[in-house]
Amino acid sequence: MSLNVKTILVSYLEIDIKNHKDEFWEELSWFAREEGKLVAQMGRNDGDLETDGNVQFRSTGTIVYEGEAEVDEELCRRIATQLAEMGDKLEREMRIKPEVVNGIVDALLNHTLNEEYLAATVQSLVQTAPPGVEQELMSVAIALILTKKAVTNVPSLLHNICCTTTHFIERNYRACLERLARQR
Repeated sequence: MSLNVKTILVSYLEIDIKNHKDEFWEELSWFAREEGKLVAQMGRNDGDLETDGNVQFRSTGTIVYEGEAEVDEELCRRIATQLAEMGDKLEREMRIKPEVVNGIVDALLNHTLNEEYLAATVQSLVQTAPPGVEQELMSVAIALILTKKAVTNVPSLLHNICCTTTHFIERNYRACLERLARQR
């Protein structure tokens, strides 16, 4: 069983944006299942026969993506929760300026947002963050904060920013997330 950055991102957004417009939830749902990458949500038969004659099927919290190992959805949720808690604390202490988020939104609208742009923005914010948190973990949390703020402003851009963020974290911080998973 493994972790999946996309599942962590979706879980983070579900945790951190509870009361939002239907458009946001539609976009998030579409992103979560996009491109047919989700092959099956694994389940188990609990052996009980229901009154309608069917056997009950319960989710085991495991997801299988095409070409990947089974994903431990519960582990991804726990990591997302920890990152959301860290993100809340960072947001209170850092006060990310609206201009930074607007820059991300503008880059998305102009089709110029890429991993390099996101990396530069994250690094500039890491430099202003309070000490005491591992820099890689802080970078992941800041990338998630920026993603949340951008999609809160313009939900229709969710797919683009989430794809960019997922690739950015996967390429640069996968080992950091795996360390975090081992600590859980």
